[in-house]
Amino acid sequence: MHRADLHLEGRAASRAGLEGIEAQLDGVLGQLRRNVRGVRGSVVADSNGLTIASDIRSGVSPATLAAMSTLIAQSAGSVFENIGMPGPNLIIMEGPESNVVVMHIPIADVTLLTLMDKATNIGVLKIEMGKATQGIATALGFGTSHKAAMSELFIMTKGGLLIRHYSDSLRTDLDRDALSGMLVAVQQFVQQTLASKSGALNQLKYGAHSIFFFRGNFTVAAAVAEEGDVETLQYQVLDALQDFEDRYASALESWNGDVAAFPGLDDIFEKVIKG
Repeated sequence: MHRADLHLEGRAASRAGLEGIEAQLDGVLGQLRRNVRGVRGSVVADSNGLTIASDIRSGVSPATLAAMSTLIAQSAGSVFENIGMPGPNLIIMEGPESNVVVMHIPIADVTLLTLMDKATNIGVLKIEMGKATQGIATALGFGTSHKAAMSELFIMTKGGLLIRHYSDSLRTDLDRDALSGMLVAVQQFVQQTLASKSGALNQLKYGAHSIFFFRGNFTVAAAVAEEGDVETLQYQVLDALQDFEDRYASALESWNGDVAAFPGLDDIFEKVIKG
């Protein structure tokens, strides 16, 4: 085969690969629109605000939405960084006629923006956008990592009082109350030692395992997990923690240590430890 023929064949293969990625992304965004009633369209943008893929049915410029998507994600990340908290996994902006939801996909460093009607079910949309982010990451070549396997999950007050401990084993040799207090004490020690530095302790590493800390307004979750896709783990734990605090905010403000104040607690967190 002549060199010119090889060159043309290589260009054709490259073009086919690109078209394959575009087709996959188009399929993911189209599926999102079909699965959620009221979705007007979605766009995937890179870290510079440039359009990677779009599925817009409302007449809005995909380029405008892509730039807005990146700006929203970066601005929200800066706000949370300044208050010493992990950045949000999902951002909702409400307008008089429609809403915008933005999800950052850290593993691929892209954002997914969805434009929707006011009546759209946010809960269903979050689930479907979560599925879409996995499809987008896979299409862009980042879908091979496995979710960090969690073995222990501690839900505590910010003062270190244990609310509930979940485990994938039946270990009984752990003093759970003492351990939860120790986890909070370690965070406070680091915070005091590095008082001049901004931020917070988010991870402790021991061999192949790590302890990841996730913070809400009233509570802290500590997850013991093996290495893997930490972003997915973070999304699941923070989503459950937010659900818990939304349901029981008034009880958490004056909690006396009786878990009976939180009916349905296990329904929220057991699905996280089970994956």
